[in-house]
Amino acid sequence: MIKTAQIVGEKKPFYTRKKVIILVLVALFLIVLFASSAKRIGTGQIGVVTQYGRVTGRELTEGLSFVLPFGLNNVTVYDIKVQKEAVSSTAASKDLQDVSSQIVLNYNLERGSVSRVHQTIGALYVDKIVTPAINEVFKAASAEYTASELITERSKLKAVAQKTLIDRLAPYGIKVSELSIVDFKFSDSFGKAIEEKQVAQQNAERAKFNLDAAITDAEAQRAQSETLTQEYLQKQAIEKWDGKMPTYMGGNGAVFNIPLQ
Repeated sequence: MIKTAQIVGEKKPFYTRKKVIILVLVALFLIVLFASSAKRIGTGQIGVVTQYGRVTGRELTEGLSFVLPFGLNNVTVYDIKVQKEAVSSTAASKDLQDVSSQIVLNYNLERGSVSRVHQTIGALYVDKIVTPAINEVFKAASAEYTASELITERSKLKAVAQKTLIDRLAPYGIKVSELSIVDFKFSDSFGKAIEEKQVAQQNAERAKFNLDAAITDAEAQRAQSETLTQEYLQKQAIEKWDGKMPTYMGGNGAVFNIPLQ
């Protein structure tokens, strides 16, 4: 009787092993659920939300956001900060000279247009749109100038190419900030021709300078010869005479020892 009373009076533990396992599983599920639905977007980035490959139109901004878990929603992250794309491009000038250049374009995706870019172009929009546009615009702009004009009119070429790129990329939500033409390179034969032209021009300028100097000197001598008449020399001799009689006179009466200075 005493043993039976003791068994009846014992309290069962509140947490059984089965309940502990259930709580652990629930906690793990919540952790997986949170990790699967939470998406962190960095500064200067936009996340495009898709559901089963379809663009939902929802764009995640910087910070922590939540989407449908377990792959129901996928997020593709795009950088909307200013990007730099450097392209080595070749073209032909108006006078059919080969020219190559390094083109640097600063651009960025516009906020609000990222979903459209993802839907119509995809994450490889630089290779599909930006780089081909730079090459094509540079070729078209270079064809409007001769090789010499490409050197002297680089600022005009840059302005035309930049305006064309702005108009061309704007429909895709790509904003052009600045276009730079780093350097022009021509064929060796054209470079040699330019060098020879510069040397010839320098020689011509030097010859013109020497000719102008010779003409000026000749005119000065002619003016001096016209000014130094016999009467003028005699007047100068009288004004400079010190009062002493000359020690020698020429056969024509010219005085030789009267100081003129």
